[in-house]
Amino acid sequence: MGADKRELIKSLTEAKELILDGYLKQGIDLIEKTVTSDNIKESNWVICNIIDAVPCQNLVTVLDNIGKMFDISVCGNVKRVISCYSKVNKYNELVDIAIDSIVQKRKVEQLDKVLQELGNNGMIYYKLALAYEKLNYSKKAQELKKKACENGIAEACQNINQVFSSFS
Repeated sequence: MGADKRELIKSLTEAKELILDGYLKQGIDLIEKTVTSDNIKESNWVICNIIDAVPCQNLVTVLDNIGKMFDISVCGNVKRVISCYSKVNKYNELVDIAIDSIVQKRKVEQLDKVLQELGNNGMIYYKLALAYEKLNYSKKAQELKKKACENGIAEACQNINQVFSSFS
């Protein structure tokens, strides 16, 4: 292992430790200084470690700041991204990436687990409804669209009305 690679691992490990200890700004800053387009592939493990270990509020802060730099779709615990955003009642496109990753792997059981941990986040209900639809679970998708509609997501209401009117 070359000196550059050792230095990269050392810096990323230090950044991860800072984030785990609650020093989010310092950890994020160190990651931003350390990760480049040249070493992004070798650096992706750090975001997966952070997703696994950091409390939800801190995870959302980290992902909002630097999540787009990484490929979170390869992380083993990607469903935690969805759960954490839901718990803090936020949404961003990383939730879509996490859901898409689960759908591509056809891991319905992971979507089911996310549902058990879901807060009352209308947009995430709606995105999960679309995921269940892609996996041909239309009854579950309709239930989730109804919840999304009840939580103020207009496009979910339109789809529900179309479904109900087609049954009349």
